[in-house]
Amino acid sequence: MTRKHTFCRICEPLCPIVATVDEAGAAVKLEPDRDHPVSKGFACHKGLNFLQVHNDPDRVNQPLRRTNPKGELPAQFEPVSWDEAFADIGQRLRAIRDKYGPDALSVYFGNPVSLNSNAFPLAASLGAQIGSKRNFSAGTQDTANKPAAVEAVLGTLNLFPIPDFANTRYLLCFGGNPKVSHWTYTSLHRPLSVLQDIIGRGGKVRFINARRIESAGEKTGEVTLIRPDTDVYFMAALLCEIHRNGLYDKAHVEHHGHNVDALWDFVSAFPSERVATVTGIDATTILAIAHEYATAPSAAIYMATGVNQGRQGTLAYWLLLMLSFVTGNLGRTGGDYYAKGFYPNARAVAPAPAPIVDLPSGPVNVVAGSLPGHALGELAGQGSDPIRGLIVLSGNPLLSMPGEAAMRKGFPKLDLMVHVDLFRNATGEYADYILPAADWLERAECNLSANAMQPQPFIQSVDAVVSPQHDRRDDWWIISRLQQELELPSALDRPDADMLGRARKILSKIGLSIEEIRAEPSQSILLPQAEREVFYDEVVFNPDHRVNCCPEPFGPAIERCHRLFDELSNEPAGIFKLISLRTNYMHNSNLANMPALKRDKHALNPLHIHPADIAAMGLAADDKLAVSNDYGLIETHFVEDESLQPGVVAMSHGYGHARSFGLSRAQAAPGANVNALMPTGAGSHEPLSNMAHLTGVAVKIGRA
Repeated sequence: MTRKHTFCRICEPLCPIVATVDEAGAAVKLEPDRDHPVSKGFACHKGLNFLQVHNDPDRVNQPLRRTNPKGELPAQFEPVSWDEAFADIGQRLRAIRDKYGPDALSVYFGNPVSLNSNAFPLAASLGAQIGSKRNFSAGTQDTANKPAAVEAVLGTLNLFPIPDFANTRYLLCFGGNPKVSHWTYTSLHRPLSVLQDIIGRGGKVRFINARRIESAGEKTGEVTLIRPDTDVYFMAALLCEIHRNGLYDKAHVEHHGHNVDALWDFVSAFPSERVATVTGIDATTILAIAHEYATAPSAAIYMATGVNQGRQGTLAYWLLLMLSFVTGNLGRTGGDYYAKGFYPNARAVAPAPAPIVDLPSGPVNVVAGSLPGHALGELAGQGSDPIRGLIVLSGNPLLSMPGEAAMRKGFPKLDLMVHVDLFRNATGEYADYILPAADWLERAECNLSANAMQPQPFIQSVDAVVSPQHDRRDDWWIISRLQQELELPSALDRPDADMLGRARKILSKIGLSIEEIRAEPSQSILLPQAEREVFYDEVVFNPDHRVNCCPEPFGPAIERCHRLFDELSNEPAGIFKLISLRTNYMHNSNLANMPALKRDKHALNPLHIHPADIAAMGLAADDKLAVSNDYGLIETHFVEDESLQPGVVAMSHGYGHARSFGLSRAQAAPGANVNALMPTGAGSHEPLSNMAHLTGVAVKIGRA
């Protein structure tokens, strides 16, 4: 038996893990690295049970070519060689491009490839390399609002201040539930210990959330309940109260900011007494929170997907940055800072006009390389100028984005779909080819994906625990071969092609090598803490090096913000609002076949309803419900949940596997696809970032 160091690549913490490999060369056990100086033995059950994915009999282990028409399910496939697959794929992709132009091709990349630092740069740029404007990513269901906001406010796409957990005396957390889903855009192990530490040193933690989340408690912080998808108005009210009560640093704001008056003009429309009715938080509480945040010895602020996925995620993140900035907490010890890490992610970006793509529902901008997710259902095989060829990289858009029905209609009409994944998932049922990707136990890598997100920076470099099994290949190699088939520049054009070449180049700039890092305990090197107080000197990239407090491109979104407030103010009583419910027993849809997660009460995703609403509807425990709106209908069972507010219902995403014929365990307990209820068409996405509207969605509920 030998022990090998690796790290999990399921979510941002990238938890260090030790793998045991037997004499036959098979990985037989995964356990947390108890000697790691940063994680200190923390790793969650998803990563520790990953051998169930690695060894899953449902894995795709060799290239597969479809043998029956795409309209017929289940799909039928035959094994082929890599050379045979690429020869046909390349010929068909080139034929589509040459006959219809590059916009007839499209790339979608999912969450797993975003945490593959070798493949991510290739995946994120492949569509642009092809010359297509019609590309998609999981980011528009997750965090695309944040780069859209920081580009406008700070002049860079890749600068996301993180809380100074180690020093802050106050933490205000919007839309996050770290006990269940860890921290997003923050690579932090032991997700609750930082909260306990803040309170233990006399500080305070306050969660703003639409439900009483699992993370809250006597030692971890309290919840202030807010009505779904109204956080932007609560933030505006906090800023309004901070301004009119003089709770901000005027000299600091005027020295480091511009368009400050426009910010104050905007938030002045949302005093606490006006916002109270819409948010469900009374004016006295709003004023009290504004005062405690602005007057704390130091205060950090944080926002997660519970707000990102609403209708105004970009404006909310803008206002969150403004709360930190005007109170002097941005770029301050105990506030929010740029965790530079082992190389500077943040770079100035030159303003460029966003390409416009015409959809059947109207024109939309391409933002950070991606169209809104619902556009895939509108364009794939549909209309007078359809997408004809689709490359799906480690994703399952059929279940992870709005518009399942439209995609099921359009995918069979594609001339070609190539699906790169570990499994034949719901989307893969429509593929012409499925190409088997290696998993992270089969991949050498450095933890570059965590850069600029680590409160305690460290670099870790690991070899593959085992060689890729069967005929699996790494995503880096597969994408590089696709580039070659499309006659594009590829790393494989060089005789010294190296999957770790990017990592070697980055490390060389700080005087390190992969070999040096691997020689250290836990194959990790701790790096110095980032300086907190250099924010305005080093990481504000606007031409005048000042924070843009009210970016001009936000004008139409600000007008929309006022309109939506009026709509919410006049909303009739009795409407149910559906929110996304995070769970420890699913990760998007890509762990749907894992036995350790897909078990007991966690096997399905029932609708969670407050007891008062159950009583008002006269529901019996075994009733099956029809949940519907203008966009779709699903049938599901329900459970009572006192953590909710009356009128708010919740459901987990990542389910709906009734037609996932390649995922036997997931199909046996499929659950319902809540994304079938999410808005599609004109006005259904947040226009500044193309984020989908996935929480706070109005639904009707009745017996099925």
